[in-house]
Amino acid sequence: MSPPLTAKDGDRPKTLLMVRHRTRLKYEEPGYQSHTELRMTPVDTGLQRVLTQGIEIDPPGILRPHRDYFGNVVHRFNQLGEHEDLEIVAESLVETTDAVACGPEASPDPRPWRERWAEYLAPSPRVPALEGYREVDHEVATNAEPEAFAEALLSLAGWFVDSFEYRPGATDVNSTPDELFRGGAGVCQDFAHAMIGVLRSSGVPARYASGYVYDPPHGPETAGVRGAGASHAWVQAWQPEVGWIGADPTNRKLVDWQYVRVAIGRDYGDVRPMRGILFGGGEQELEVAVEVTRAGVATAP
Repeated sequence: MSPPLTAKDGDRPKTLLMVRHRTRLKYEEPGYQSHTELRMTPVDTGLQRVLTQGIEIDPPGILRPHRDYFGNVVHRFNQLGEHEDLEIVAESLVETTDAVACGPEASPDPRPWRERWAEYLAPSPRVPALEGYREVDHEVATNAEPEAFAEALLSLAGWFVDSFEYRPGATDVNSTPDELFRGGAGVCQDFAHAMIGVLRSSGVPARYASGYVYDPPHGPETAGVRGAGASHAWVQAWQPEVGWIGADPTNRKLVDWQYVRVAIGRDYGDVRPMRGILFGGGEQELEVAVEVTRAGVATAP
């Protein structure tokens, strides 16, 4: 059963999710003068509220926060001394809502939506124009009623689950949907990029969302949520009456209370959890561990 469509008047059930995202970079040889940028902090939206958040880095450094063009929280820090590894631990407590859209905007933008969301209708570096997009049959259309739009969006997400294999290592962070279509396998990033391409080619504004997903306890005969042990990616599509609706083409789900949003952008290049420059260091080994736990319930969904 799909969750309720909109969060109205604050009456939808709320859940508390605790996120711990640990990243460790180990260097082959000592490095120095590193400059790093992080996108690991959730933001307040109409469907979630950040109660606490913090980031710890080792070796210690001064974190300087700002908002980027898309409204994402970014932390920058520099480490000028010699160091052999880098560890980052980001923790957040977020209240999420059992709904998939915020509802009508409080202050509608007077510009036509095709103008407002032009960058989410055009190709982007990791979602280039491909003929294959138009071969995917779907019924997502901006003139559809909200409920029909959400149903069609979920159906399209399901098409990706049925059509491609989820296989870590089949692609890399620089892959485009062409590799998914040709190889038949990928990860959440690839599924999201391809679904965004399909929607944009049909005139539906679509953007890339990154964050975390909670995987409820399940038995051996119940499939778990794919992508729960790392940063996860999904799609947000624009419906004029209720705004952005999220869909997860890796798990055949509309994005509900189980998801914590961190960043949005045109594609993965706009939302990378960590990027930077390091002098020295040699080869690097990356370790990432994400844990999302249910910390409490205000009104259980």
